[in-house]
Amino acid sequence: MQSLSRRRFTLGLAAASLAATGGLALSLRPGTRAVIVGGGPAGAEAALALRAAHPAASVLLVERDPTRLARGEGGAGAPFLRPRAGAGLAALKAAGVELVLDDVTGIDWSGGRLTLFSGRTLAFDRLLLAPGTAARDEAIPGLDAAARHAWPAAWGSEREARRLMARLEALPERGHVVLRLPAGEAAHPTAAVSRALALAGLVASRPGARLTVLDGTPDHRLARAFAAAVPARQRDRVAWIGADRGGLVRAVDARAGVLETDAGAIRADVVNFVPRLEAGAIARAAGLADDSGWCPCDDSGRSHLRAEATVLGDARKEALRTVAGALQSARLATGALA
Repeated sequence: MQSLSRRRFTLGLAAASLAATGGLALSLRPGTRAVIVGGGPAGAEAALALRAAHPAASVLLVERDPTRLARGEGGAGAPFLRPRAGAGLAALKAAGVELVLDDVTGIDWSGGRLTLFSGRTLAFDRLLLAPGTAARDEAIPGLDAAARHAWPAAWGSEREARRLMARLEALPERGHVVLRLPAGEAAHPTAAVSRALALAGLVASRPGARLTVLDGTPDHRLARAFAAAVPARQRDRVAWIGADRGGLVRAVDARAGVLETDAGAIRADVVNFVPRLEAGAIARAAGLADDSGWCPCDDSGRSHLRAEATVLGDARKEALRTVAGALQSARLATGALA
């Protein structure tokens, strides 16, 4: 193992190279230890690409949730699971990627070490982060932990997806389902429209049931995309209320099943409450996110706030936030290291 002083010297050379070239044109020499944090599509793709391009380097992937590396789909919550793509556990192991199932709690940039939830530390020469997204705090009265449990987001969580599906299966005749999409720019526009379409399909199969979409985004792009894709026979079961028509949620009472909006009180039997999102916790803790909650980066993923950091996937400020966009971010970042 390298001594700490030598590691700092190596990191100093990396920083000097970045400053001189204005990019990430730093090859992974034999023995270089590259660590990727986050095992979603972008992180897994980056790990495979680095192994293929730099077989003599050490590539290690840190992921806290082992289910993210499982590629099988199905089960009760399948309609509400985000599509998976990229490499699974078997492919990563076969490629020689080292795997650590743990959570990163801190980054020592000058020393080149990660601190893990388990208490372990890991050394790195190059660090790429695919922190994904997390729910952002919203000042909505009544929106507490109990409300979030009763009204699952089912946005990347299989457990919540199963819980939402169970509630939908118990929907009474003439029941009312509400999908809440948060205020601000849609973090995953394709996924938001897909969610509305899935709920519309389920509602159409229940006698007299209906769906209301409370769309807090500032324009009508999601509504137009939904209208272009929803089957004609389902349209009369769906009411889409945009932000300009009162679709913003101001307060909630989960026990009573009531959402207070600018358009008035709306009562629901099932609520799919999608939260406002931002970059995952490790991105914020590492100083990679700005006031918007996202990570400003250049096209190759190099952070504008910390030049030695590369950010992959949905956490980037200008990300498309689709699976294809996440995979492309990994290819651009690892290509810049070639």
